[in-house]
Amino acid sequence: MTTKSDFNDYLRATNTGGSGKASSYLRALDLLEDILKTAPSGFEDCRKIWAVDSTERLIQLRLRVLEEQKRGSKSPWMREGIPVSYLRNGYCSAALTQLIEFLAERNFSRKILGILDANSGDESALAKTLNIAPSVPDGFVHDAESKDGKERIQSIKARIGQKTFRDVILKIYQNKCCLTGIDLPEVNRASHIIGWAERMETRMDPRNGLCLSATYDAAFDRKLITFDDDYRLVLSKSLRDRVPTKILKAHFMSKEGQQIEMPTRFHPLKDYLDHHRKGGIF
Repeated sequence: MTTKSDFNDYLRATNTGGSGKASSYLRALDLLEDILKTAPSGFEDCRKIWAVDSTERLIQLRLRVLEEQKRGSKSPWMREGIPVSYLRNGYCSAALTQLIEFLAERNFSRKILGILDANSGDESALAKTLNIAPSVPDGFVHDAESKDGKERIQSIKARIGQKTFRDVILKIYQNKCCLTGIDLPEVNRASHIIGWAERMETRMDPRNGLCLSATYDAAFDRKLITFDDDYRLVLSKSLRDRVPTKILKAHFMSKEGQQIEMPTRFHPLKDYLDHHRKGGIF
C-alpha cells in the first residue's frame, strides 16, 4: 500500500465530506505536486508529496500554500494548466491539513503496534507502556494556547488515540468480532469496556477492549449487553423485558450465555467487565 492509497482509505473511512471531497483532496495534492515540480519555491523536497513523511515539513508547506492562496492571481503558482480554484478556494491547504493529521495518526499507530509486537512479557507492564498519550505536531494548530486551540488539540489527540486503540484491538482479535466471528474490519469496532472519557489509565490498555461488529458495539456502549466473569453474553433487564420479536430473538435472545472468542493476547480484564456491568441494569 502507498501513502496515497492509505490516505484515500482514511478519507473515506472518516467520511470527510463524503467520497466527493475525498477525491477533491487527492486531486488537490496531485496538483500541488505538479506546481512544486515547476515552481518549488524552496520546497524541492516536497515535489514528490506522497513520499514526504515529515509532518513538520508538511506544516511548513501548508503555511506557504496559505500565503500563495492570499496572493491570488499574483502567485507564481497560479499558472496555466492548474485549475485555479484548487489553490484559491483552499482545497490544497485543507487537503494538507488532512494529510498531516493522517500521518500523525499513522506514525503513532505504527509506534504503538511496534511496541506491542516487540514485547511478549508481562501484560500488565506492557499495557502501561502502551498507555502513551498521542501528540499533535508542533505548529499544526495555530495559536495552540488559545481556548479554541487547546480544544482542537484535545480533539485531535482523542481521534488519534481511538484510531490506534482500534488498530491494536483488531490486531489481537485477528480482525474478528469476538461474538459473531464476522471478519470484516470495515464493520467491526473496538469497544472500550471502560469508556475513553472515564479513565485515562485504561484508554490504551488492550485488556480494556473487545472487537465487536457495529450492532453489538452499539448495544455494548449503551449497556444493553455486557459479559460476565466467564465472558458469556448477558442481556440487560430492559432488553429481556421487551417483546421478543423475531429479530431480537435471532440477534440477542438466542445468543444469551454465549461465550466470546478470546483474543490471542490481552484477555479482557474481569475488573473492567465488572465496572461495565455496574454501569447498567443487568
